Amino acid sequence: MSNLKKFFAALVIVLTGISCSQASEFAGPYAGVKVGENWSDASGVVNVKSHATAFPGLTAGYGFDVKQFMIGAEVFADFHHGSTTYKDGGVDLKVGMPFNMIMPYARLGMTGTWPNARLHGGLGVEYKFLKQFSVAAEWTADSSSHDGTKRRNDSMTVGVHYYF
Repeated sequence: MSNLKKFFAALVIVLTGISCSQASEFAGPYAGVKVGENWSDASGVVNVKSHATAFPGLTAGYGFDVKQFMIGAEVFADFHHGSTTYKDGGVDLKVGMPFNMIMPYARLGMTGTWPNARLHGGLGVEYKFLKQFSVAAEWTADSSSHDGTKRRNDSMTVGVHYYF
């Protein structure tokens, strides 16, 4: 857990020291809702065939402009009760490259409420359709090896963000 604390401490230091001269469409605080489909399985001590679960979720984050990139942090909660890891929450570093109203991005961070904390990553694209609203589509994945069971999650989501 000490490595996780060091990661987040470094992330906060880096993000609070960044300044920008002109804000992109994707800089600043935002919050959102999403819906998606989760595919998960488990093998080992616990065996669960690959199956799909529809789920809602929440997101909140803050983005900073750094030259032509947007770098930010995002917290999320995925309420996929039927997944082999049940509900997940976590925090990711999000790096994107805005092109006017469209921003492709990658994300990497930590997730885990059960069975353990684990690496979480994904790819997505966000489209700003109004000054304060955007729609995002993304794929995320994580895997866990805990107590003799390997679990895997893949999720596809579509969400709406409100920029403050």
